[in-house]
Amino acid sequence: MSTKEEMSHGERVKAAIDLKEPDRVPAFCTLSWAVNLAGNNLNCIGKKEKDVSMPQFLNTPAIQAEAHFKATELFDADFVWCYSSNQPVAVALGCETNQPYWSTTAISRTAIDKVEDWKNLEFPNIEKDPTTSTQLDTIRLVEKGLHEKRGNDTFIDGLTNGPFTIAGLVLGIEKLMFAMVDRPDDTKEFIDFCTDVAIEVAKAQLDAGADQIFCPDPSASGDLIPPDFYKEFALPYAQKYCKAIVGHKDRYSCMYHICGDTADRLEDLASIGVSFLSLDYKVSMKEAKERIGDKVCLCGNVNPAETLFLGTPEKIEEEGRQCIRDAAPGGGYIYWSGCDLPIDCSLKNVKAFMEVPIKYGKYPIN
Repeated sequence: MSTKEEMSHGERVKAAIDLKEPDRVPAFCTLSWAVNLAGNNLNCIGKKEKDVSMPQFLNTPAIQAEAHFKATELFDADFVWCYSSNQPVAVALGCETNQPYWSTTAISRTAIDKVEDWKNLEFPNIEKDPTTSTQLDTIRLVEKGLHEKRGNDTFIDGLTNGPFTIAGLVLGIEKLMFAMVDRPDDTKEFIDFCTDVAIEVAKAQLDAGADQIFCPDPSASGDLIPPDFYKEFALPYAQKYCKAIVGHKDRYSCMYHICGDTADRLEDLASIGVSFLSLDYKVSMKEAKERIGDKVCLCGNVNPAETLFLGTPEKIEEEGRQCIRDAAPGGGYIYWSGCDLPIDCSLKNVKAFMEVPIKYGKYPIN
């Protein structure tokens, strides 16, 4: 490995995951905001009409790949993220979605109506399903392009949701809540099936050239289920998923993000076995660092709405610096927001956000 003063993006990320101090704090990517780098969209920020719509961005690998190449140049990015839907596994299992002109995809119809109907679901053909195959094509293009441009250095992330969240998408989150109480055994079998599908989709993405899988599990949040339900219905399947992904590639290949206030389950989250754990802005990074910072690399957690979207560059800089103060000392920290960046964030705010670890994240942290 290179010395700290000359680390590559990949070396920087791996050092943080290994709970070491890299040359500086690495930063996760802009996620959905990257649509603003497609075509001439940068000149359309704040305008109703766009040069490239969200469906075009999601469904056209060449357009998305070019946007990611721009991100590496504009932000000197440590990561890029390739996706064709926010719910690729659920769509592959039969859910229907709508694709708004300028917003992320949303489930419009679930695949099943009753939890026991999961047995009628067919395991998808990942290479032929339109959503998953488009995602694979995007990953291949990005991997090839970044290899040529940057020596295959930037971390390329794929996407599947966490198993519990997939189950909530396929059945409907309200029905899943009732099923955990009324039919717990069927529910566990169903979530286990979702886990198996997610694992195979993730493996295909890794084989296509992804370095890591971004695994958001928002339905497993403390805002939806209490700690005992998390431990029974979400944790075992997140652990199974992560073990399979890491076993398929390496210990750097599985990122887990969970929304909401999860202070009541931090130790459980640390036990999943992920490469790094991304926390919502509702969680104190200082407390998380004290409780589990010696067990897992932490990521987060600038407020995406109040600060990144509505705030000023000065507010973003101060909140970002505080995240670094709270979680970066000693290493084992990756800078990011508390969730996906709002796609209507101004360019000046996103630039200010991405510059924080470059300006203030050099080790040793004061």
